[in-house]
Amino acid sequence: MNRPNEITARRWRSLDWRDPKTDLINLGKIQLQLAESTGITPKVADLRERELRKYLEWRQAALFAYFVSYAVVGEPIAYVLIEDEDYDAVIWRKSGKRNLYTPVQLKEVVPRDLNPKAEVNAELAKLTKYVTSEDTVVAVHLNQSGRFEFHDIKAPDTSCKEIWLYGAQTADQSKWLLYGDILNNPKPYDIRYPT
Repeated sequence: MNRPNEITARRWRSLDWRDPKTDLINLGKIQLQLAESTGITPKVADLRERELRKYLEWRQAALFAYFVSYAVVGEPIAYVLIEDEDYDAVIWRKSGKRNLYTPVQLKEVVPRDLNPKAEVNAELAKLTKYVTSEDTVVAVHLNQSGRFEFHDIKAPDTSCKEIWLYGAQTADQSKWLLYGDILNNPKPYDIRYPT
């Protein structure tokens, strides 16, 4: 996590920071209700309809913030969606008296029923085409069923700071895996969805 310039930091401090654990618990309840309701298509329950797309990004940002908070730093992290320059969200935590901010670019390896050819290395290869800040972290949601072979992952040549992968390990999405930073000695972290 970094210290942005003072103008950016002042703007970020005034944003509506959210608690990822609370949001994930609430989103999980809503998704369960949608999935159990009759007449709700999987596309709607998946938050893929145009009107619901922002909630999919909200969920992805909350997942990443919670996973990093829980598994990597061991301290509370807040997040906010804010599209700017080369990022979609920002995560924030306190370290003593310092505010530490990290811009996050959200990516997704979509389910195979949406794109049978979607795969993690193809998504990572796209990062070589984008100019990203050296402070930006890329978080890739592996939104497919099945096991991912992490030894097959190819780290792209990119200017971003870090790349993390995360995805559900079970069909009910109660168990998740966070894997990264793939640019620097990656390792897996097992995480339970918050309840």
